[in-house]
Amino acid sequence: MAWNEETQIRCRFSFKCPRLWHRLQPTAEEGVRHCHECDRDVYLALSEADVRRFSEQGRCIAVPVAQPDGEAQSDEPCYVVGRVMPAYDGEEEE
Repeated sequence: MAWNEETQIRCRFSFKCPRLWHRLQPTAEEGVRHCHECDRDVYLALSEADVRRFSEQGRCIAVPVAQPDGEAQSDEPCYVVGRVMPAYDGEEEE
């Protein structure tokens, strides 16, 4: 595996964006880029705590993913961009 093989963040996306993290507009805030397509900021989530925090805030995120050898781009890490499903709390809805 290549890129981010030591980072394993478990989450499920309710929406996966086709946009690429490295092509989103950088902002003044480190780890935040702006998507002009949907006019939202996208936050880099490098831990499960980041995913939970940004998800609770309703933010779009970018999460690092590992790529099989031979598919990784040597100059850019790979990220999945989108919105995360709310965390399952074990309670049934009425």
